[in-house]
Amino acid sequence: MKAAIMPERAAIAVADMLDNCVRVQPGQHIVLLGALDGLHGGRNIVDERAIDWIVAGIQLRGGHPTIVWADMPLHPDAYWSRTSDEVPAWDLPPTVKGALASADVVIGQVVDLWQEGEAAHMFDVLRERRVPYVFNLATTAPLLASAFCLAPWELAAEIRVQAAKGVTAGAPWAITHPNGTRVGGTVSRGAADTKIRYTKYPEGVFPSLASADVEGELIFDSTGPHWARHIGLPVHFSEPVRITIEQGKMRNIRGGPEAETLNEFYKALSKHLGDNAYAVRGFHGGCHPHARVSERECPDEGYRAFIEHHNATNVHLHLGDSHGSSYPFNVHVSAELPGATVTIGGQVVYENGRMPAFDHPEVQKIVARYPNRPGTNDIGAW
Repeated sequence: MKAAIMPERAAIAVADMLDNCVRVQPGQHIVLLGALDGLHGGRNIVDERAIDWIVAGIQLRGGHPTIVWADMPLHPDAYWSRTSDEVPAWDLPPTVKGALASADVVIGQVVDLWQEGEAAHMFDVLRERRVPYVFNLATTAPLLASAFCLAPWELAAEIRVQAAKGVTAGAPWAITHPNGTRVGGTVSRGAADTKIRYTKYPEGVFPSLASADVEGELIFDSTGPHWARHIGLPVHFSEPVRITIEQGKMRNIRGGPEAETLNEFYKALSKHLGDNAYAVRGFHGGCHPHARVSERECPDEGYRAFIEHHNATNVHLHLGDSHGSSYPFNVHVSAELPGATVTIGGQVVYENGRMPAFDHPEVQKIVARYPNRPGTNDIGAW
């Protein structure tokens, strides 16, 4: 293996990942999963230097790392196109499945294996063995040295816990935004039990809340980049999309060319999901105080937007519900609402894009333990 000398900033981040998030134990067999396209300009961004640094850290802790490079399926970006109902069939190669099944922990660096159809096969393997899975967003050397990773993992994790406290089935919720959005509903259930220990590094969002009885007017002009790519949308719209929601369903989608694309998309999706294609499934939001990186730290615009999806100013309303169906893709629109105000059961979770959880005593205890780390020394300014 090449020498794994790293700058101090990255060394702090790798130690935080392995000690506090992955929790490496001596003797563990840890698989690092990457995608070949990401090494050569593909969307599953990764570099070998970052992998080398993580491998070196695992070895220093007495673990046994194995690197697996998987080839990803060849398909167009918008692969449930609006002119064809064909869904590409693809499965994880047997060698990859075998590596995952025999691991004690898996660290994944593959965006396409997050929530797409291919991920279902991966998580089936992990559930069978109850193998913990860590989704690593910091897939390159510059990202590992960024403030995004220098903010302590446990800080965003505690913000996540405190923001979600008191969320119970039956609690009413409301989202308002200066752009005119007024949407409300009822929490129907919390996050599902996946029967595996699934976490992210860095930690990024509080749990997605399933909802019922959603009503209101939704206005948004951006969406999550990976869903946008598959649907055929830009991340940032040419003009806002406006949606009327009645009895939990989208009844009227209007606006510019992006609204036209959404109307065609949901019409195609309804062939698989029926009226659930138009369901407002629920919402959650980012909880990381520094989920924003520069072009220098990440040249790819889509991946930068993906990181910002986890920022503590950003609320996401999920439009479209494939849960409980045989359709293999968790496809939906993530309506991004940075700067929103959110209440759940009378508790303010976001106030004009700021999380009151930042001020919680348990969060402030963590801030005090890291007085000079980015993401803690300026948290009071948020």
